[in-house]
Amino acid sequence: MSDFSRRYLLRASAAAGAGAVVVPGLMAAGAPDIAAASTSGLLAASDPTKGSSGCRPAKLTGHIVRPGDASYTDDRIDYDQLFSHYPLVIVFAQKTQDVVNALTWARQHNVALRVRSGRHALEGWSNIDNGIVIDVSQLKSVHIDADARIATVGAGLTQQEAVTALAKQDLAVTTGSEGSVGLVGATVGGGLGPLNRYLGMACDSLIGTEVVVPSGRECAKVIRADMKDHSDLLWALRGAGNGNFGIVTQLTYKVQPLKRIAYVQATWDGLTDLHGIFDAWQRTVPFADNRLGSEVEIHKSQILLFAWLAEGTEAEAKRCWPRSCRSARPM
Repeated sequence: MSDFSRRYLLRASAAAGAGAVVVPGLMAAGAPDIAAASTSGLLAASDPTKGSSGCRPAKLTGHIVRPGDASYTDDRIDYDQLFSHYPLVIVFAQKTQDVVNALTWARQHNVALRVRSGRHALEGWSNIDNGIVIDVSQLKSVHIDADARIATVGAGLTQQEAVTALAKQDLAVTTGSEGSVGLVGATVGGGLGPLNRYLGMACDSLIGTEVVVPSGRECAKVIRADMKDHSDLLWALRGAGNGNFGIVTQLTYKVQPLKRIAYVQATWDGLTDLHGIFDAWQRTVPFADNRLGSEVEIHKSQILLFAWLAEGTEAEAKRCWPRSCRSARPM
């Protein structure tokens, strides 16, 4: 994790006022081999015998990327390049119906699929060889009802984009500290972040989702899961199974007011004081003001302590630190 992404998001939050979802697909024994055949025929063909299960033969829509296209290499690569996959086709959804069409197409052609948003699945789960990748990263709609404190956003938003959009109206929801991570992947995985002690986990604020799910033998449909309808699915999407229950295309949160964050950093050269610093931090933080968040980074020759206080001042943040840390040099 880069220093830029972690610290930049925290500082940006203070200044402004404030990864992959995997859907199991069907891997056919005779799935198309990307090395042996062109995909053009498969992508264009529609079996006239299909449709008997209640849906018409599907056609892929949205922005379609195939092997041989100029952008294929860039579009297939994920954040962790230790895992390199070569999908049969990548579908960048422009709207929810594109996701419906892609899931239906995959089921009708018995092609394995993966779902991708921020490309941060560190184990490479959001990509696949010889299958279809459904990428929701371009679904970036934002609707905020400030009076009701409800925000509905597309599944393509990154955490930094979500923080920025909410901060413009002095609102917040828990996100992680890595700005480029997809919001949907982080949320359906539970959602740990700097504001956990103040606002709870991200999934605690999730009150509704738009989800594309299989329907019948080879179709797909859109459903709304909230406290009233499909509440069991909403429960599952709030941290259970990391999103393996459908393709989330929209998220609705109950958001909270947040006008400012005080951000403070302390440094120690060398590792001589590591035991005392870490022990004091571990013993003090659980009993600190719930507005306070903090983390310790241990480098080869330096220790860093970061602290942030929701709706607080720098002076307040300093007073919240463990007593043994007050000799540190704030930055």
